[in-house]
Amino acid sequence: MKNKLLLPRSCRLAGYIILPFAITLLIAVYHFEFSFSFLHYNEIKGKQNSSWGGPGFLFSKDFYADYTGTVAMLITFACLFMAAFSRLKHEDEYVAYIRLRALQLSVYVNYIILVVTSLLFFGFTFLMVMEINLFTILILFILIFNYNLYIKPRLSNNGTI
Repeated sequence: MKNKLLLPRSCRLAGYIILPFAITLLIAVYHFEFSFSFLHYNEIKGKQNSSWGGPGFLFSKDFYADYTGTVAMLITFACLFMAAFSRLKHEDEYVAYIRLRALQLSVYVNYIILVVTSLLFFGFTFLMVMEINLFTILILFILIFNYNLYIKPRLSNNGTI
């Protein structure tokens, strides 16, 4: 059975190659306030971009936005998505079964994490945790899928489990 929704095999390698750089950029943006100057947006109060007034009337002072964090999150998400949902060399029913089970388990664990973090974090910290939680389902899927596909069969064949 062929799954037409999977990405080509080359996307998996590209995702894993770019992922360390994307995570480094994400950490630099959020912990060290790194930003690219070409991703800044400034609007001076009173300047109007449209007929309804634009952000100039919505904010009491000058509007400033830095999209470096958004770009870093999108690149990280794209890398994780490519690594998670790319074809394998030998794609068969067993791999599809493992893929489905890993996706189900990662969704369950993600919602457990979501419930626990919604009870523990409040305010701006809650928003930061929710941004990080965007990646947990993909990270959990990759870990569970690779464990069940590669590590678990090798451990059971050696007789250690």
